[in-house]
Amino acid sequence: MKQGKLILVLGTSSGSGKSTIATALCRILSDRGYKVAPFKAANMSRNSISIEDGSEIARAQWLQALASRTQPQKYMNPILLKPEGERRSQMILMGKSLGSLSLERYQEVMRNEGMIEVKKSLDHLLETFDVVVAEGAGSPAEVNLKRYDLSNSFILENYDPYGILVADIERGGVFASILGTIELMSNPEKLKGIVINKMRGEENLLKPGIEKIEERTGKEFIGILPFLGNIYLPGEDSLDYETEGLLDTRVCVVKYPFMENYSDLDPLVAFGIGFSYVVEKNKSIMNQSDLIILPGSKNVFKDIEFLKTSGIWDNIVKARNAGRKIVGICGGFQILGKAIKDPDGVQSAVPEYRGLGLLDSSFIYSRKKTTAKVSYSIRNAHFRCEGTREGYEIHYGSVLESRDEAMNVTGGKGEGAISSDGKVIGTNIHGILENRCFINYLIGTRLEVDYEVILERNIDNLAKNVVEHLDISGMLDYVH
Repeated sequence: MKQGKLILVLGTSSGSGKSTIATALCRILSDRGYKVAPFKAANMSRNSISIEDGSEIARAQWLQALASRTQPQKYMNPILLKPEGERRSQMILMGKSLGSLSLERYQEVMRNEGMIEVKKSLDHLLETFDVVVAEGAGSPAEVNLKRYDLSNSFILENYDPYGILVADIERGGVFASILGTIELMSNPEKLKGIVINKMRGEENLLKPGIEKIEERTGKEFIGILPFLGNIYLPGEDSLDYETEGLLDTRVCVVKYPFMENYSDLDPLVAFGIGFSYVVEKNKSIMNQSDLIILPGSKNVFKDIEFLKTSGIWDNIVKARNAGRKIVGICGGFQILGKAIKDPDGVQSAVPEYRGLGLLDSSFIYSRKKTTAKVSYSIRNAHFRCEGTREGYEIHYGSVLESRDEAMNVTGGKGEGAISSDGKVIGTNIHGILENRCFINYLIGTRLEVDYEVILERNIDNLAKNVVEHLDISGMLDYVH
């Protein structure tokens, strides 16, 4: 059986631009008629999504599947680690949660069944697609982690990919990082091209360094990609959401320590609205806002403690009393409710926590995790939204009781909650901020272009810029 071709996008560090370049290559190859699949063996991120079969994968691979014009699959991201702090992570293997594992335990899993599933997944994709665009993790030069490195070293040692190395010039020391990576990585002969990313200045200034690296390593630079500040795409993990992207105090997002599913905020930037993070030192900005968002949380109980000790808890109550709109998504929905029960100690040794009580809803935790792609309609006394939209749910806690009006309808049943005056809203549906009608209600905008259209435009613009600034002829010859 003829196998597909494998492209491996490596980086000199985390945040170098691997995800961005891989996304662009997926769209470029799809534009040329190839059947393309993305792949990342192991991703560490709290930014995930539920796909059609209920599997949970990293949001970055979902985006790359979109760029590839193919349906996302669990094989595209066989391992997902969701950091919990204190040397623990929730481990997702082939789309299903193995629960909270210690560092030692999840490393053991990665070396054994994880490695097996990674190979099975990549082999399956290579048998099914013309081209697989694989993304490395961190840097292939992290020799101290080599035996756990399924995203870089494992692929370099067991496959014959067309390797591309991406270096971020904004981090400084770009030539040192390139040289060090090449000299320390496994199988450097499989590296075919080097890209310098996020260039803001004069490219000619880099010429002596490029010539020196090419002379010393025999590796070719295939281009310099400028900083693309006018193109916004969903980030891979929390590092991509350290700053707001587009600042606006009308919309305040409470940034608690265990915040997750940062991609829920992407539409606020894509629509040109913006937002401001609220932390302890700037909590007073909530007094100026029109809308306060409580996002998802990896640990609701610890984030409740943060809200109380920081004073943000009291400010949320004051905002409610002042008539401001407040939206809670997933963990944020639970925080808005009356009570959260955890009898089995899934997240906390304390069997019950009190919420803000701004919605008349209570929740209960169980060891069974809900992951599902859902279709929903906004249907209540306060909204006039037509049609059905898609979103997804990822949570342990479920609604035990709710006496408020349901916010949405999904699967023929009520979902979420909305207060009698329509100003406090809770939902388990991630992606609801992509809904123009929902945003228009919350802050009085008149958005006319769907988020999906904006996202497609940005992917196309990214691909166009990569074609313009990089020499991809060698890669195209390889896949032909």
